[in-house]
Amino acid sequence: MNLLLSRFSIVALLFGASQAMAAPDLVVVNAKITNSSGQTYSALSVENGKFSAFSQDAQQLLADADSATQVIDAKGQRLIPGINDSHMHVTRGGRFYNLETRWEGITSLKEGLAMLEAQAKRTPKGQWVRVIGGFSPYQFEEKRLPTPQELTDIAPNTPVFVLHLYSGGVLNKKGLEALGIDKDTQAPKGSVIERDANGNPTGVLLAQPNPMILYKTIAALPQLSANEQLNSSRQFYRKLLSLGVTSVVDAGGGGHTFPEDYTASETLAKLGELPIRVSNYLFPQVPNKEMVSFATWMSKYEANQNQHIHLDNGYVIEGGGELLTYKASDYENFRAPRPELPGEAEDALEEVIRLHLLQQWPFRLHATYDQSITRILNVLEHIHSTQPVDSVRWIVDHAETVSDENLSRIKTLGGSIAVQGRMAFAGEDFVERYGAEQAKRTPPIKQMLSAGITVGLGTDGTRVSSFNPWATYYWAVSGKTVGGFDLGTEHVDRLTALKLFTQGSAALSGEENVKGRLQPGFYADFAILNHDILKIGEKALLNTQAQLTVVDGNVVFADRQQYPELATPIETAEPAWSPVNFSQQR
Repeated sequence: MNLLLSRFSIVALLFGASQAMAAPDLVVVNAKITNSSGQTYSALSVENGKFSAFSQDAQQLLADADSATQVIDAKGQRLIPGINDSHMHVTRGGRFYNLETRWEGITSLKEGLAMLEAQAKRTPKGQWVRVIGGFSPYQFEEKRLPTPQELTDIAPNTPVFVLHLYSGGVLNKKGLEALGIDKDTQAPKGSVIERDANGNPTGVLLAQPNPMILYKTIAALPQLSANEQLNSSRQFYRKLLSLGVTSVVDAGGGGHTFPEDYTASETLAKLGELPIRVSNYLFPQVPNKEMVSFATWMSKYEANQNQHIHLDNGYVIEGGGELLTYKASDYENFRAPRPELPGEAEDALEEVIRLHLLQQWPFRLHATYDQSITRILNVLEHIHSTQPVDSVRWIVDHAETVSDENLSRIKTLGGSIAVQGRMAFAGEDFVERYGAEQAKRTPPIKQMLSAGITVGLGTDGTRVSSFNPWATYYWAVSGKTVGGFDLGTEHVDRLTALKLFTQGSAALSGEENVKGRLQPGFYADFAILNHDILKIGEKALLNTQAQLTVVDGNVVFADRQQYPELATPIETAEPAWSPVNFSQQR
């Protein structure tokens, strides 16, 4: 017995020594590193795609390096875990990215109109100029949306559509003609076509509060070919990497059918070219056919507690939602009255949740208002008595006006909450409708954390807010909109917000033990930023960029000025007239 133990000990010591002597694949030096416990370091090492060590002394880590070790100088900049967006429509965003003129970060409507005018001159006949959300009119000096006449003046011969969140949209004259919207056109129920004194459409489309008219308008616009969608997705993923995003939990989305519309991102995954980890929640597209969709998907895919369909390339079928059934989903349009869920919402929701629990599929629920959340929780508590709801991961999305009572109920049932920066883009509208007092706890992030609920931050990009995580981060730590309006929200500190955007979001995809922390053994997904987000002035947070982004220990983005030796050539966007090719921030 002693001899066996002795031999085992010798082997263990030799094995441990060989492991300790293994050269790291990557060492980063001269960095500002703060882990989730507040410990600070200046260097880290990576082996086999995972963090292997952190140190205050770079020489300790460099001592184990060999000629194959890649050494990166962070140049004194802040290094963070890769941003993990817990709610973005990334695969859908990639499908359309090359077609869209984006207004993220611009500060005047005049500048926005100039961008559209220039794009109209490049856009061939039969195509559109489009801005599909991601901005707030309050970020402009003019504090307003463009008028139909302004869009007509800058593009008299090219159709133009500007979507404002899912609240409304503006068409120019050519756009109305292209869509065939005239005096006789009827809007879907709950939507409005604004008309002049003579009954003619003005070009303004309104969700009141149903955004179906906006969905239909987007769906009617020309789309990219399969090859162009592949290119577009690569362009979009590169843009996200330039912001320090390394993972996304995709919430599906309207007008985005699985599996047909997921081809571009799945192709990149199969080719080993997907640079960001993506966990997909599947979103049914046809009202009253949700059960058919989920039953079909569940017969083909296992999503049981984070069993990856494509484990080796970071592409995952995660579960169902954010919409489970159209009858139990409200709208996030703060320019219109709060909608009431229909009387049959509970029965429809119970049926689809029980199916998810039976198949052990995680699920997420779109719910903006506390009134909706109350009715959803009634259903979950009823189900829980016969099918434990906490047997799978489940998430409430948005939860802007959730009450303390319902937070307690969510905690009891084992739920989590995904919070997005929608108030950064629609906060002014919210205050006008619901008042300043309600805005102070919309959403109540600190109360969520005090209740012991797992919270992940996200953007809800690309339509009802920007895909830029730093707009959400800015709102979370300042309580201000992108227009600078102070909502009075009890905001969180910067390190907490970063945790919610990394390890908090990782928990929502069941990966809290492998992702989102600067800790040995965790995925080596990180970004070196252009400034210190823990110290820089609030407004400067909106200008945060990544100088270097690493996923799985590999450099996947490098700023051409800061790291020219690591930067890769920028691919031309397709088609050639794509607004992406003319963006100043490529």
